[in-house]
Amino acid sequence: MFAIHQRDVPEQVVLTEQRHVRAADLPDWIRAAGNRLVKAAADHGGVSGPCFVVYHGPVTEDGEVLVEMCAPIGADGELAKNSAVRLEPAHREAYVRVKKSQLVFPEIRTVYVALAKHLEAQCTEIVDSPREVYFADVSAAGPDEDVCDVAFPIR
Repeated sequence: MFAIHQRDVPEQVVLTEQRHVRAADLPDWIRAAGNRLVKAAADHGGVSGPCFVVYHGPVTEDGEVLVEMCAPIGADGELAKNSAVRLEPAHREAYVRVKKSQLVFPEIRTVYVALAKHLEAQCTEIVDSPREVYFADVSAAGPDEDVCDVAFPIR
């Protein structure tokens, strides 16, 4: 159903913002947090790669989930002032490319479930929280344009 790919992701320093968010509030929070981090990244040479959102728990309509917005920067983490910064370790990830029209909750769950089931069937270990890697401007994209990858760090 979905084309599943793999790639290696290098270690990167990321500016980060975390919050417990309800599913209905995710799009607005992701947009706002991303804008704040891109603005903060300008003080460190700008964003050096695609921004990504890490989901530290399951997204449901009934409660909040800890979500982390990350903006990679090329600068040393010690240079990040007035922003939280951390080192995202190098890893391999399996991913599915997603169109803007597929980002709607709860429909996006089908991508996560299909990818997780594929990895389980392949006896591939998921080693970190799932994420959405944004490589396009979602607000400017049309419904049939690719905007992000749903990804699982694997071993």
